[in-house]
Amino acid sequence: MKETSSEKLLQKLALLEAENKALKHVVNKANVYINSTDTSYVIVDSSQDNVDVNETFFSLFGYTKEEAVTLHFSKLFTTPQLYHSWWKTHHNFHHNDSVGNFEYRFLTKDRRIFWAEVFGKRFEENGEEFSVWSIRDISLRVHARNTIKNLNQKLQKQFEEIQDILEIIPMPIYIKDKKFRYIGCNGAFCNFFGLTKSMILGKKVYDIFPEALASINQQKDEDMPFVPYQTYKVNLKVLFQKENVTFELHKKRILRDNEFEGIVGVLIDVTEKEKQEKYLQKRIEEEVDKNLKIISAHQEEMIRNTKFTSIGKMAAGITHEINTPLTYVKGNFEMLVEDIGTLPSSDLRTTMLNDAQVIQDGLDRIANIIETMREVSQKSSEQTEKINIYETLISALILSYNRSKQVVKISLNGVIFDPSVSKNALTFWCNVQKQRIEQVWIIILNNALDELVKIESFEKRSLLIETTIKRKQLIVRISDNAGGIAHDILPRIFEPFESTKMSSGIGIGLNIAHSIIEQNDGTIIAYNSGDGAVFEVSLPLLAQS
Repeated sequence: MKETSSEKLLQKLALLEAENKALKHVVNKANVYINSTDTSYVIVDSSQDNVDVNETFFSLFGYTKEEAVTLHFSKLFTTPQLYHSWWKTHHNFHHNDSVGNFEYRFLTKDRRIFWAEVFGKRFEENGEEFSVWSIRDISLRVHARNTIKNLNQKLQKQFEEIQDILEIIPMPIYIKDKKFRYIGCNGAFCNFFGLTKSMILGKKVYDIFPEALASINQQKDEDMPFVPYQTYKVNLKVLFQKENVTFELHKKRILRDNEFEGIVGVLIDVTEKEKQEKYLQKRIEEEVDKNLKIISAHQEEMIRNTKFTSIGKMAAGITHEINTPLTYVKGNFEMLVEDIGTLPSSDLRTTMLNDAQVIQDGLDRIANIIETMREVSQKSSEQTEKINIYETLISALILSYNRSKQVVKISLNGVIFDPSVSKNALTFWCNVQKQRIEQVWIIILNNALDELVKIESFEKRSLLIETTIKRKQLIVRISDNAGGIAHDILPRIFEPFESTKMSSGIGIGLNIAHSIIEQNDGTIIAYNSGDGAVFEVSLPLLAQS
């Protein structure tokens, strides 16, 4: 029986319905796969407008389907510049239907930026060109990769810093792995043994050193997995034939997860250490001897002070005893001069008056010396007071005059010194200890006289004293032409026991002078100028000066 056309049509419809159901099943299955994946898919047309997205796109970018299909693809990028870079570099893939494995930063609806891996494929439908792009969030991967990169950079930097530190350390240092192979060392280690790093790294002791030395170290290395630290001495005469060298070897065990990983070793040259110990011992003995001399010098100073005190008391009594008859003589001499003045004019009267003037100068000089002696013999005050420094200079010159007149003519501010000069011809007021400052001038003057006497000709000797004011400081400069201070002594001239004198003196005078000037808030320096030495003292002037 033949099938009618209606029956054939029904069969075709049934077949089409079955195929449609199968196709729907495939489409639904494909949608499930596409929407269940962790990759976001977006289809864009030739104008770069989104035309379709999967459900993963919604959760990744935060847009609804209605918002997503109205977006331009550029809105997914963080900046327009980044989109244009993508468009120029990756979208126009004319030679290939697909591109991928690119990483870009994308932007969600709520402005969150994340890293994504992008794949693209071009296709045509009904004569129109489309492209489908898969976008997978790889922020964790990028973060992990960057973290690993940063850690590697940090570790590399730390390793380089450790290497730099090792190179700076002057002691030989090495590192061995758990198989006792050298895996690191510093330059000092190479220099110590006269080797290069290429000759050391990756080698064992038997590959580098003589058997006697290697045997000792290998045996000690094999104990390190069981002990945290080792110290022992090794003689290197077998390695260094010219001298007997001994060094201490300090080893520290390296552990990782409580497992032995290697050794860090440090070499200390005991030979040099012993030399240093001997040197330090010698320096200690020298310092002890120096301190003993200082104590002895202080004791001598105390004895001298006691003697000076006794002499001062005696001088005070003598000056008093001399001053009484001197006052009597001066008074009577003044009356005698008045009587001579009443005589009639004559050659005899003139001669008598001239002789009287000479006698008067002598009496004034005696009175000046007595007054200076009286001031010096007074009890010294440790308290500072307002003092005219010029007066202390004159007093020191008067006290030194009995000796200085035999040695040199002293020039004070361009004028040859005479004991009759007024102590108040100039005034420089400073807050100081009067007799201590006088002591400084006497010490410097005596040192200069000791050197000047070595010059045979009296006329060739020179001792100049100059006073100037600079920046509210009084500068007293005392210079001679006795040849200057030896260059090896000059830097230490104010230290105790540094003496320029070959036959006398123990070298504490200038040290005392230096201390006195510092105690009075001043400074003292010494230097050579021309053919002599210069001592320059600076003292702060009082405001009213």
